[in-house]
Amino acid sequence: MTPSTITETPIVREYLAGVSTQLAHLPPDEQRNVLDWVLAEIELEGDLQHVDSETQGSVQALLDHLGKPDVVAQRAMIRSASPIGSNAQSAMALCRTCRRQVSADALHCPMCGAPYPARRRGFGPGYEWRSRAAVRGWPLVHVAWGRDANGRRRVARGVIAIGQYGIGVFTIAQFGIAFVFGLGQFMLAPIAVGQFAGGIVAAGQVALGVVAGAGQVATGVFSAGMKAFGVWTRSLL
Repeated sequence: MTPSTITETPIVREYLAGVSTQLAHLPPDEQRNVLDWVLAEIELEGDLQHVDSETQGSVQALLDHLGKPDVVAQRAMIRSASPIGSNAQSAMALCRTCRRQVSADALHCPMCGAPYPARRRGFGPGYEWRSRAAVRGWPLVHVAWGRDANGRRRVARGVIAIGQYGIGVFTIAQFGIAFVFGLGQFMLAPIAVGQFAGGIVAAGQVALGVVAGAGQVATGVFSAGMKAFGVWTRSLL
C-alpha cells in the first residue's frame, strides 16, 4: 500500500523510532510533545521541498538534512520547552552564511538575510537541476526557478536554459536572454518569441525586430501586426 503522507513512510517511522529511543527518560506526555514537534518539522520540510513520499531517496535526503535522530531529539526537546530546554529562549547559533550569532529559531539572519540561518544546509523554495553533460563549462541543460538556500534568485545558465530567469544558447524563461533562440514573457535573442520580444527576428505581443517583426505592435524592415513600423509593412491599423 502506497503511503499517503511522508510521515507514514517506513523510513520516517524508523527515523521516529530512533528519536523516540532518545526520549525514553522523559515522561510520556513530554515524549508525545517532542515527537509532535518532530512530526511537524518533517511535514513542513516535506512541503517546502516538495518531497515525493513514494521516492525513498528524496525522503532520505530530507531526513539527512534534519539531522541524526539524537541531534533532532535534543533540538526538539529545547524547542518544545521540556525541562532540559528551559534555556530555549537564549539558544544561539552561527549563521551558516555570514557566521554571525543568530537565534536558533530565526527565520532569517538579520545581518545577511539568509533564511533559517541556524541550519547547516538550507533548501530555498524552488527547484534546480543541471545535466552532467557540459559544453565549455556550461551544462547542456540547466533548469532553475525560485530562490536558493540564501534567498538569492536562481538563474538558469546553460546551452539550454529553462527557468524563471535564464541565459543560454536556447532559452525558455519568463525573463531571458538567448544567443540563438528564446521563448518567454520578456525575451532578448536573435530569434525571439514572447509577450515582449526583441531581436533580429521577433514575434510577440510587442515584437521589436531589426530585420523582421510580427505582433500586435511590431518593428522591423519586414513587419506585420495590428500596428507595424518598418520599410515593408503590413498593418491592420
